[in-house]
Amino acid sequence: MHADPLTAIPALRKQFSEISPDLISLAFSQAQLQRRLEARWGTSATDLLLTEDGISQATRPEVASYRAEFIAHKFGANAHVLDLTCGLGFDSREFARKGLKVTAVEIDPEVAQYAQHNLNEFGVTVHCADAADFEIPDDVDVVFVDPARRNPNAAKNSMGNTKRIFDPSQWSPSWDTIAQITKSHPVIAKVAPGIDKADLADWDARWISSDGDLVECFLSSAGSGIRAAVLLDSANNSSVEIMGDEITKTQELGGFLVVPDPALIRASALDAVASLCNGGLVNEHIAWLTSDDSSAVSNLANQSPSLASILTIESHFKFSEKQMVATLKDFEASGVTVMTRGMQLDVEVIRKTAVKTSKSGKQELVIAIYRDDAGPQALVCRRYLS
Repeated sequence: MHADPLTAIPALRKQFSEISPDLISLAFSQAQLQRRLEARWGTSATDLLLTEDGISQATRPEVASYRAEFIAHKFGANAHVLDLTCGLGFDSREFARKGLKVTAVEIDPEVAQYAQHNLNEFGVTVHCADAADFEIPDDVDVVFVDPARRNPNAAKNSMGNTKRIFDPSQWSPSWDTIAQITKSHPVIAKVAPGIDKADLADWDARWISSDGDLVECFLSSAGSGIRAAVLLDSANNSSVEIMGDEITKTQELGGFLVVPDPALIRASALDAVASLCNGGLVNEHIAWLTSDDSSAVSNLANQSPSLASILTIESHFKFSEKQMVATLKDFEASGVTVMTRGMQLDVEVIRKTAVKTSKSGKQELVIAIYRDDAGPQALVCRRYLS
């Protein structure tokens, strides 16, 4: 009924004068956070206590479910999981929901109280402690850690989030601390998908994509250095794991441009896509593929989860603004999307120029620009319709 805080909070204070104004403000803030999480996840959050940073780092339900199933399969259906950085308890909830025994730890006293509330229905106890100092119980089978990657003391942006920390040595707990834990216990870790592969050593690494969004790098210690991509489709409840760390052949430009899911790119797992579309890389250093096989491309387009976005190439030229203007004057477009690979370009300037140059039409135009030994190349494309 009251969406605007400027009118809602005074109205609620008037309606419930017997309740502390601070409690009313807190309740309204929680309601707003719950609505944001419900809009993001598509599930009810009315029974959860939330924070801004907690929402920003919260695991998607389908990803948490995949991770819990992975742990149950690897360590046993009744394994004891120590969630060493439980935050608001989203991962612990999923672990417990899958039947795993869970012990949770959270360093922030207020967040620990919120997590305890969120985990009460599962009988999970939350310990307020520093992950680096917490004594791991003897019966723990695996430690799960999701290090904090935001600076809690930094200024918040317009969305209420603090600045991201990209240096693993500055995470909480740090990458060095996590590595120390592996000397006594198996560790499962959720880290930023952009983690430097040089830091991974022999950890098994799986880059997870959910509905086409690259969301995390999922690590398992004491591994063999596996590199793989895991693609999840929440609508169809389907998933696929594709092994990576392979070299993919190049191929002459065909009639189709194939843009792999970002998890496949991070895991260097493009061979599966190349095989399905009967194609190859447009350039050995560029993670875009091309194919001239319409039947194979159609087969790729019908895969679930989707492995790639497919574009039909309508024109190809050596990129320059002058040549783009000359080429696009004969094209119709309802809108223009510009993609680049291997180049630092002002995408918005290029897009505005393309919009002004092309004629009004019903279909979107996609301009794909990539670095090549022969100079920057540009492809004028349309979305593939199977």
